[in-house]
Amino acid sequence: MAYSTAAGDRLPELVFGIGAAGGAIAAVALVGRWHSLLPWGLAGVGAGYAVYLSLRPGTVDPRSPLIAAVLFVAAELGFWSLERRSARAKRAVLVRRLVLLVVGALAAALVGSILLVAASGTGGGMALEAVGVAAAVVTLTVVVLLVVRTDPERR
Repeated sequence: MAYSTAAGDRLPELVFGIGAAGGAIAAVALVGRWHSLLPWGLAGVGAGYAVYLSLRPGTVDPRSPLIAAVLFVAAELGFWSLERRSARAKRAVLVRRLVLLVVGALAAALVGSILLVAASGTGGGMALEAVGVAAAVVTLTVVVLLVVRTDPERR
């Protein structure tokens, strides 16, 4: 939200308003411990970034892979904070989760970079575009599998 507002020169109030509304929804979800509301808040923050992208003169934002990684980490940490804790987490579990968080963020940035190259039209050809599409499909598949695996209502 702050990056989108500060980096944009067209309608920064609109970009900030959309991102701030998303941030406020996410904050309400975290304080109220409402699992179903948190994705809407994250989507609002992402929508603010999307509006920024649509208003900027360039074709692509070279920082978008970093933004994707940051949104991924924010979503993971948000949902972690909403989990019920019946007992104190063991150190090994915490370390494993943190390692997976870092790997997931790096994967989001890597897939974002591949898609950025494919979208920028820098002479990568059809093969690079196919790799980008495959990376997007794999990413969505992994996200769906993780949601199904971790969603207590689907067990």
